[in-house]
Amino acid sequence: MSTIYITEPDASFKLQNKYLKVFQQEKQRFFIRISNISQFAIFGNIKLPKDVIQIVRLNQIPVIYFTHTGEYLGRLENPSTVQAKYLNYQRQRLHDREFNRATAESIVWAKLHNQQTFLQNWTRYCTDYTTQRALDYLTLLMDNLSLAPCVEELHQYIEEADKVYYCAVASILSLYSLNPHTTAKQINRFLTLGNQLLHQYIYNHLKTAGLHPDYGILHRDTHHELPLAWDFSAEFRAPIVDDLVLTFVRNLAKNNGNGNGNGNGNGKKSYTHLQHFLQHWEGKLKTFVLHPYAGEVSYRQCIDLQVKEYIASLLGDVEYYRPLALKFHPEQTNFINMLETQKPVLTLVK
Repeated sequence: MSTIYITEPDASFKLQNKYLKVFQQEKQRFFIRISNISQFAIFGNIKLPKDVIQIVRLNQIPVIYFTHTGEYLGRLENPSTVQAKYLNYQRQRLHDREFNRATAESIVWAKLHNQQTFLQNWTRYCTDYTTQRALDYLTLLMDNLSLAPCVEELHQYIEEADKVYYCAVASILSLYSLNPHTTAKQINRFLTLGNQLLHQYIYNHLKTAGLHPDYGILHRDTHHELPLAWDFSAEFRAPIVDDLVLTFVRNLAKNNGNGNGNGNGNGKKSYTHLQHFLQHWEGKLKTFVLHPYAGEVSYRQCIDLQVKEYIASLLGDVEYYRPLALKFHPEQTNFINMLETQKPVLTLVK
């Protein structure tokens, strides 16, 4: 299953039998079987033609909309009327306070652990007061998680952790954004976009696995759309999104702040940055890491494994939910080997 990213306003589409063809400047860029499309991601004021919208609705393919600079606007979707496979189990567990408390603690512990691993990875050769304070405080919070009597209080641990963690992230980012082209606003946009792409990817995976995304453990309030997807995102945000953005910003600094390293001044720099970021995003999902139980797998497979682990705990097949906790390997330079920057294109990323 593949995501189609559309970033150019002159893109056009043509349906032929069971295939979708995508053109740019009247040249065919690619074609794909409709049944292999997992979602569309549209950036900017780009309208899908009526026949494509009809196919999207019939095949229940979600379409997510962003501004041309990557701010999330909303989602178009025709949800299935078939009940999610595990919905009854989710409803039963909704009132199981012990299950919810234990699962929430596992997720929060993994979130804090992976945040700490991220900071250790990026400060292996040098650190400062801000990052060291964050590392120490994250350790303290992880040690005290068992003292939180309920899910609501675990939220306070998350808030406290995020305060010191993102101060440390900002401190690290300042080392790699010394040129005027990379501003704090741009970096925040990439972080927000990465989090939204992660959330949407996990949401699609939950649907495929037979889980209803509205039955969350940690994120139950009305401020979070599809809360179960945000629950899973908590474990993956530091190793996937934060690590990706920091690596991407570092590469921008090396390339003098423009997307292709040549500063052509054609007024499309935002698009170029965005296209490169989307390429790196797909590359990140394909990256192999050492899973604590499954060995060397890609991040895509990690997400699949964690969803299966949650289903097993939901059904009572395992005693408790085992979260994803990545290890710090001092001999490695970072979580991943980032893909080499390629020429940005309007592309199908498999």
